[in-house]
Amino acid sequence: MKMIIRADDIGFTPVCNIGTFEAIDHELVTSADVMLDSPGTEDALVRLKAYPWLSIGWHMHMWGAPVLPSAQVPSLIEQEGPFAGRFREDLAQAEDVDFKEAVAELRTQINRCIDILGKAPDVGGGGKSNSPWGLACRQVSDEYGIVYNYGSKEGTDPRVQKKITEAREAGEEWALLYPENPRGETRADPRWAHRKIMIADGTYAYIDLLTDSIAEVEATYDPVLYYTEDRAHLLSYPEDAIVQQAWHPGYVDYYVYRLGERARRPRSQQFIVGRTQDVAALCDPRLRAWIKEHKIELVNVRDALYGTREFQNHLRRVGSDLAIL
Repeated sequence: MKMIIRADDIGFTPVCNIGTFEAIDHELVTSADVMLDSPGTEDALVRLKAYPWLSIGWHMHMWGAPVLPSAQVPSLIEQEGPFAGRFREDLAQAEDVDFKEAVAELRTQINRCIDILGKAPDVGGGGKSNSPWGLACRQVSDEYGIVYNYGSKEGTDPRVQKKITEAREAGEEWALLYPENPRGETRADPRWAHRKIMIADGTYAYIDLLTDSIAEVEATYDPVLYYTEDRAHLLSYPEDAIVQQAWHPGYVDYYVYRLGERARRPRSQQFIVGRTQDVAALCDPRLRAWIKEHKIELVNVRDALYGTREFQNHLRRVGSDLAIL
């Protein structure tokens, strides 16, 4: 089996990046998804120049602030309150977003990436809605040749869905607010479906973060078990499938903990402190041993899309024990 291990939220802050790149240096991360609107964006892009074997994704949370002056993109930002000048929380769905402002801002983000990294991201979100923002995302992605909608997602693990259903019936708050994944499958764009890239069910990866206790997260959240206990049935995928799973490795500073996600969701701080455990997991010998035991071939997203062997060539070049000979 081939596997993409993706690090998300790169560029959150320079401090967060320290943890991210510690994980990257342990050779398991194959794909780097960068937020292009955050305090640590430029630091991340400069660092990534030294890692050409990683594929680059455009991570489109828009938790930060526009690269363009606020006066040029007023429809995209909060106009008042403690987060005035930051991107709107309803940006992706709002119908009063100015399409031209959205396109201008997104082009500016990509151009900054090109100026620093030397290229546009390989893949991105692309925008899933037909709102002005979603249409702008797709237009700019197409303009710069950024691939999106390249993977398929199977229905969620029935064990997790059972737990969520029972918790909802019991009236437990976390389950009432936790989003259900759609039934069946989300299918890749036909241009890429033949590559058999499967977006693994992440529900079970993060289920231990759904708790009222940060102390419990620190004591029990162990991402390595997602693999070693095969919680998402990764080992049951067809031999020719390419499986992708995302993690959020990084160190936590004041901005990440209090300002970055703006407490958008219940349990947001639990998800934030879990970032440090993701760093530990991606540096953990147990995960490395599992990959070797099951003869997992680590690949980046460009490898998955185009049949190249960039990541494996890197592993061979550095004499890594993760190289598939």
